[in-house]
This record gives sequence, structure tokens and C-alpha cells, in this order.
Amino acid sequence: MKTYKTSQIAEKCRVHPNTVRQYEELGFLPPVPRADNGYRQYGELHLEHVLLVKTAYRSTWLGGVIRQKALAVLSLSAAGSYKEAMRAAQEHLALVSAEREKAEIAAWFLEEWAAVSDNLTGSDLRSWKTKDIANRLDITLDMLRSWERNGLISVPRNQDNGYRYYGEHEIRRLYVIRALRKARFSLMSIYSMFCHYDRGIREGLTGILNELPPDEENIFYNTNEWLTKIRSIEQSAHELISRLTVIKNLCSL
Repeated sequence: MKTYKTSQIAEKCRVHPNTVRQYEELGFLPPVPRADNGYRQYGELHLEHVLLVKTAYRSTWLGGVIRQKALAVLSLSAAGSYKEAMRAAQEHLALVSAEREKAEIAAWFLEEWAAVSDNLTGSDLRSWKTKDIANRLDITLDMLRSWERNGLISVPRNQDNGYRYYGEHEIRRLYVIRALRKARFSLMSIYSMFCHYDRGIREGLTGILNELPPDEENIFYNTNEWLTKIRSIEQSAHELISRLTVIKNLCSL
């Protein structure tokens, strides 16, 4: 059976040798046997696992349960629990696909809103209080205050009592903000987009959103094309399943 040194595995997988050792320390590789001289002896199974880790890591910047599922795939596969690992990989793919759908819906929602918002007739003179709006949009009062505080929306007030009141224009804008926040666009991205919109710009708003990453802590973000990035991650989620299948078949030989 062919074996590899750490440097050879690293070269084949295009990572640093220390990265290979780190994967082993994290429990993402099967146990690595040692030669009489103490050197690690990697086999084809380890090679495939390093490639599996690289594939899974492409989605970890999304954070939350998506990251947890990706890491679970690695731990389960390294432990030889391939059935459970495959289940986790399929759940991971479903989560990434749902995230991609939310991103595309948010972009569509934005474009539709920008196209029709200027055509409101103002015939609907109804207004809603802050609490009613929070219930209607299924958001918290803190969210409403944060969006206003960060300049995403300016809410008129009743001149008699100073209370905020929301009309049709405000409600439509809030729906857009809610959709984009659900899709995890940052407040800075949305603010930048609205600045262009409020200056009369109606084209290319989705591109403006892409100029800044989603609002997520502790993320290494390596592209300005968020929609493109998340579609790429979905492809990687499919690849994760394919690589896991290769590993499972390799172990059955």
C-alpha cells in the first residue's frame, strides 16, 4: 500500500504541511500510523480526507448550524461513521440550498420593490403604530429601533403626541429590510444600497449589496460577490457528498 509523507500529502492537496497536522489534531483525519522512525505514514484514505476537509471549510464562514454540520461531517467520517456522516452532509446541503434561496429571494424582493415603489398613489392613508408594525412583520421592537438608528429608514411622527406612525411607503421599505436581513446582508450593505436608492438610483441595487459581506462575526470573507459566493458554496456542498462517497467506497475495498 502506497504511503505519503506529510509534505507529500500537503503538496498533493495544495495546503501547508502544518495544515495537514492541524487537521489531524482537530480529529478530521483517521488515525495516522507511524513508521519505526516516528514519521507519519499517510495513505490514500488520509489524502481523500484532507480534500474532504478543504471542501467542507468552504462553507464554514456562513457560521451557525451550517458550519456545525460541515464540521460534523468531518468528525464522523474520520471516525468511520460514514452513514451518519452522509446524513450530516445531506443536511448540510439542504441548509446551504435554503440559504442560497433566501439570498435570491431577497434580491428579487429588492428589484420588485424598487420597480413599483415610485408608483404608489398615496391613496392608502392608513397608518400603523410601532407595536402593530412589529407584530405585522414578525420582528422585535429592538429591530425596528436598530434599523432606524442605523439610518435604514426614517419614520415620520405624529405632531401632536410625537409617536411614530408607519404608512405604506414605510411598510414596503421595512419589508425589504426584513427580507435582506433574513438573507443576512449587513446593515452597512443595506444602508449603502438605500443611499443610492434615495438619490434616485434604481438600477444595479443588488450589485451595491454585494459590495459588502453579510453581517457575521469571525468570518474570513474572500470575495465581494456574495450571491456568487453562496452559489459556489452550494456546489461545494454537492462535492462534499461526492467526496464522502469516494471515501466510503475506498474503505469497502
